[in-house]
Amino acid sequence: MPNADGSMTDAEKVAAYDAGVGSSGTDKATNFDLDNFEKLLTRLEASKGRQQRQKSVEGRRDIFQQGLASMMSNF
Repeated sequence: MPNADGSMTDAEKVAAYDAGVGSSGTDKATNFDLDNFEKLLTRLEASKGRQQRQKSVEGRRDIFQQGLASMMSNF
């Protein structure tokens, strides 16, 4: 039973998990969509790739700005 703020105690979380998987420790879920999972995983990997490229671009931009600032300080 959730607390007044909607949270559950650790014991309640364990009990809810055990009820979901049973004593055998295997998942009893029957509504798992493997195709949807694969699609979401592919999207996640693509997003991580885009984030890494953006981080690289920003790093190069920072290096360029530092070099330009250094050149301007010589004038």
